[in-house]
Amino acid sequence: MVSASRLPLKNSLSLLLLYFMLLLPALAQNTVTITGKISKPVSDSILLELYRVPASYSGESNTVALSKTGEFSFTVSVPEPMLGELVHGSESVMLYLQPGDQLDVRANAEDFIFSAKFKGKGASENNYLIQFERKFEEEDDYQVLPENVHKREKEFLKFLEERRTDQRNFLERFMAISPVSESFKLYAQAQIEFSYANDRLTYPDIRKRVGGLPPQLSPTYFDFLKQINLNQPGAVRNQVYLDFLNNYFQYKALSDRRGNPERDFYPSMYAMAKQELQGDGRDMMLARIINQSIRFGYVPDTDVMYLDFQKQSKNPQFVSYVKDQYLQFRKVGLGSQAPEFTLLSSTGDSVSLKSLKGKMIYLGFWRTPCGICTVDQQAYKYFVEQLAAKDVVFIQVSVGEELSAWKQKATERPLPALQLHVPDQSAKVIKDYDVKNFPSYFLISPDGTFVSANARRPGHAEGAREIAALIDQFTADQKK
Repeated sequence: MVSASRLPLKNSLSLLLLYFMLLLPALAQNTVTITGKISKPVSDSILLELYRVPASYSGESNTVALSKTGEFSFTVSVPEPMLGELVHGSESVMLYLQPGDQLDVRANAEDFIFSAKFKGKGASENNYLIQFERKFEEEDDYQVLPENVHKREKEFLKFLEERRTDQRNFLERFMAISPVSESFKLYAQAQIEFSYANDRLTYPDIRKRVGGLPPQLSPTYFDFLKQINLNQPGAVRNQVYLDFLNNYFQYKALSDRRGNPERDFYPSMYAMAKQELQGDGRDMMLARIINQSIRFGYVPDTDVMYLDFQKQSKNPQFVSYVKDQYLQFRKVGLGSQAPEFTLLSSTGDSVSLKSLKGKMIYLGFWRTPCGICTVDQQAYKYFVEQLAAKDVVFIQVSVGEELSAWKQKATERPLPALQLHVPDQSAKVIKDYDVKNFPSYFLISPDGTFVSANARRPGHAEGAREIAALIDQFTADQKK
């Protein structure tokens, strides 16, 4: 028997060619090719945004140049059905992409929505999307805002029911003429059902924001939530499904009277989503909740949820997404340990955070050229007087001011606070506290952890009251 390594070169090349010929169809089934032409282009390129992770509102960008005649071609990896967005200038159109699609797109750069035309494999699904958008998202009669939200409950629910009926009929008529894949059918049905549910759920809050007054709701208004299938097949890739889940679990968390809704907000949402959702829908929502918790600085809660998610999630795509978010955003937030520092004071001494342990600390960073900072300085004396009974140590850190000028100013116009100095914005303490805007304020507990990583300014009308409330809440929690 002749070993493969001793086969004649001609035979080896033939086997290699055969291998690639067999492999190419499989590779093609995991890609999508999009070709097309843009009439009246406004730039020399076109962007395809792929929304690979449903928990994220941002996508993976792919850009190609337009030819002199406005033509373009993309070939991208699409191992499972997902959304994409074709963007040129200020115009864009959403796409539903499935493995193996060979889609041809023709559009006018001046108006994608009403000029786009699709041909080829995948055209049926995308023709539905564009026609659905033209009818139900571009016509004011089908929109909650600006007019329909002002309707009273009975009339508003009638509007939602009629819109949902029209959308269901539209989908059935379209599929009777132009068949679509089963995955897209489920996607389109989910879009209709969760659009209804999300608009009904958010109606009271939107009505309050727009009209100034919440509507008078019947006692059974929210009973519809009990009838919704939160694990509806095909929903995961639909953006309105994620929007609804966000609003649904926020509503439930804020309605939960068993704890402190503000303090326990994200853990409550996480626990509820973990219990009520299944499969990819659960992983998607848990990932989204952790993402929000990371971004808004609830560090201890985030750590617990992050570790739990790593154990619970079965989808490596979501695990990778959460890990990237966790590593990207700094861990400066509610309950985390405030970074240590030692800085020069206006009296020439060195002041460290460690030396103030055991005291509630209100820490601020500001710069001389900052207009809001000047407003805060003018309000500072009154702010401190209002919090006199709370036994707070006030620290103000001036950033980037010339040392001698800062010392002179601190002597001539002293503030009722420890005044500290940082030479420039590259200082370690600025990085440690993740200060990106001036002014920035923090409330630090006697044990050195953050009570707030975004505390109210001294110049805010409710600043002192809100700081006092945070201190009282912290004190009450410590006694439990």
